[in-house]
Amino acid sequence: MKKKSFLSGIGAKLALAAVALTTVVFTSCEKEEFNVEPIEQAPASATIFATVYDQTTGENLGTATTTIAAGENGAIAKQKVTVTCPFSSAEYLPVASIDVEVPEVAKGQMILIPVTFYAQKIASAAQNVSTSKDEDSIEQVKSESNKTSKEYTGTGKPQEVEYDALVGTKILNKTELYSYIETLVNSRAMSNDNVIAVLKALVDTYDNMATKTIKTEVTMTEGVTFVFKPVTPMTEYVMSISATVDNVIYTIPNVKVKEAGTTDAGLEVLSHGHGHGDNGNAGGGAAGK
Repeated sequence: MKKKSFLSGIGAKLALAAVALTTVVFTSCEKEEFNVEPIEQAPASATIFATVYDQTTGENLGTATTTIAAGENGAIAKQKVTVTCPFSSAEYLPVASIDVEVPEVAKGQMILIPVTFYAQKIASAAQNVSTSKDEDSIEQVKSESNKTSKEYTGTGKPQEVEYDALVGTKILNKTELYSYIETLVNSRAMSNDNVIAVLKALVDTYDNMATKTIKTEVTMTEGVTFVFKPVTPMTEYVMSISATVDNVIYTIPNVKVKEAGTTDAGLEVLSHGHGHGDNGNAGGGAAGK
C-alpha cells in the first residue's frame, strides 16, 4: 500500500501556508526593524462550577456556574464566596449553602473551582422502616362503590372491557399524626424541621388510596348490553410506623388506616338484545354467566 506524503492534501496546503508566512516575516526583518507591541493581558477569571447529585442514586440533578469579576487592576483578590445549591424540589430536603475560598488570581490567569452538592429525597431519609398492625383493631367496614362503567354490547367473542377499582390505603387521622410528629423530634445532625418533614413524608407514603382502571376480557352473548358497577370492600385497622432518621429511632403510634380490598367488578346486564311484542328489549337483572 502506498504511503501518503506528509505534504499531501490539506496537510500540504497548511504546511506551505506556514512556510510562506514564515518567509514573509523573516524577509521583512532583514529590511527593517520589527517592533512588537506589548500584549495586553486579559483580566483574571474565576468560575465556580456547582453540580448537584441525588445522595442516594447519584443522579445528576443540575449544574450552575458563578463568575467572579476582576477588580480595576485586572486581578481577583483572595475572598470567600457563598454558593447556594442550584437545585430545589418539594420532594427533597433543603440543601445548605457552601462557602468557597477563592484564591488570589493574577491578571491574565483563569481558574475553575468545582463545588459538589448532595440533595437527599425526603422519602429516602427514613431508614429501616417497619410497621406493626394491631390485629385486634381490624374491622370490616362499609364497601365503597366506584363509578359505573360505560355501556358495552356483547359480541359473542372475548372483548376487552374496563372498570374502576379503588386500591391502596388511606390514613384517617393524618392531621393528628402530624401534630404528634412535631412534638416527637430529637434531631442530631439534621435540623428538627428536616426530621419532621421526613417523618411526615413517611406517613404520606401510606396515604396512597387511588382509583385504578382495570382492563380485562369477558365473553357475552351477542347483542346483550351490560355495564360494570364495581364495589370495593374496605378494612380499617390501627398500626404503628417505626423508622430511623438521623440515627434516631422514631415510632409513630395510633396510625388509623383504611385499606381497599379486591374489587368486585359488579357486571350487570341491561338488556338481552331481543324484543317481545310491543315492548323494547326485554331482560336485565343479574350479571351474565
